[in-house]
This record gives sequence, structure tokens and C-alpha cells, in this order.
Amino acid sequence: MIPVAVTPSQDDIFTALRAVLLQLAPAGAEVVQGQDNNVTAPQAADYVVMTILRRDRISTNVVTWRDCTLVGSANGTVLTVERVTLGTLEAGRPLYGTGIAPDPVITTVNDDGTATLSAPAVFASRPLAAGARALRQATRVVMQLDVHSDDLSRASDTAQAIATVLRDLSGVEMLRASGHPIAPLHADDPKQVPFVNAEGQYESRYVVETHLQADQTLLLPQQYADRLEVDRIPADIFYAA
Repeated sequence: MIPVAVTPSQDDIFTALRAVLLQLAPAGAEVVQGQDNNVTAPQAADYVVMTILRRDRISTNVVTWRDCTLVGSANGTVLTVERVTLGTLEAGRPLYGTGIAPDPVITTVNDDGTATLSAPAVFASRPLAAGARALRQATRVVMQLDVHSDDLSRASDTAQAIATVLRDLSGVEMLRASGHPIAPLHADDPKQVPFVNAEGQYESRYVVETHLQADQTLLLPQQYADRLEVDRIPADIFYAA
């Protein structure tokens, strides 16, 4: 079974947004992912909890074809790449070649001219292929941000800063620093929603819903033909009326 590789992943989205929130929250604040069972709330005076609410498709799929051919050999899980003759070698692609079964998956591409395979294989230098079909879907990721603080005014100011930046070019630039195709679409107005803790005490909390666009790409295995051989047949004989 070929593992499904989606980039940017959900973890990538959380990480990119967390980096932005840490710049907007007060010094010493924590930013954590929500819906973690048996985990106590952060002990910091200020913290933000991120929870994905939904994903909405905002465009049809964009399909691109990514053929890749190379010459290499393998010993165990180490693939030695002598040269790439077509395309780009990427992680998440299955490796095809004569006498290689089952097809291992390239898990990482290393800087030293080698790659790591998901399963051990041993073969001498030969032509190989690592083709894929890429399906890109533009997705609206709606994230709820719970802004907690021991001071209602500070929670309000933090929520306002988040809602303002994530509707501005500044938010675009800050998310772009992640290196992933993630951008803010807009953020809803902050809402003051009291939070009742385990001791039955009210804590200050503002809730902001932010809408991000994440252009996620799914890589699927795809084999390509090396050459096309054309032959002629007497159509009037083979396909007689």
C-alpha cells in the first residue's frame, strides 16, 4: 500500500499559524493545539488554543503530471542516486524498476546524493522511475482560536491584534515565512465567551475564527511510458464492415 502524502499537512498548518500567534500574543504566552484529552490547560497567564472547525473546498482540483527517471542502486534502505535524467526526485514517491518488488517508497531525499526507502532492497545500478500524479486542492481551513488570559483587557487586545493582522497583508507575509502555500482569507470579529474551568471559576476568554487558504497537494503513484511504438494494421481486414 502506497502511503498518501499531503503537503502542507495539518501539522504544517498548525505550525505556520502558531508562529504567527506567538508574535502577536504577550511575551511568555503559550500557543497549543486543542482537543487533547488528559492534558491540563497551560499554566501561563496568557495562552491561545487552536482548534480546526472545518475544511471547505474552494476550487476544483488542479492535476499536474510529475514524471521522474533516474539511475541508481540500492543496499538496504539506502538508495544511491547516480543521476536524475528527468524531473525532480521527491519524498513520498514510489520507486519503480525492473526486478524491484514490491515498489518501495522514497521517504526522504538526502543532501549527499542518497535517498531513504521505506523498505529494504538490494540491486545494482539500473534505470529507475519515480513518477507521480499531483492533485492540488485549494482549501479553506477554518480555525477557532481561544484567547485566554488572567486579565480580560489583555485577552481583548490579543484577540483584536489577531483579527486585525489576519485580515491584512502583514498576515500574508507572516504566514508566507513558513514556506508553505498558506495564506489568511479573513478573520471574524472577536467574541467574548467566558470559560468555566475545572474549579467552576470563570476565566477571561475571547474567541476568534480565522479562515486560512491552504493549497494542499496530494501525491499519487503514477507510471509513465518510456517510449511509444507505433505499428500499422490493415484496418479493412481487422475491422471489416
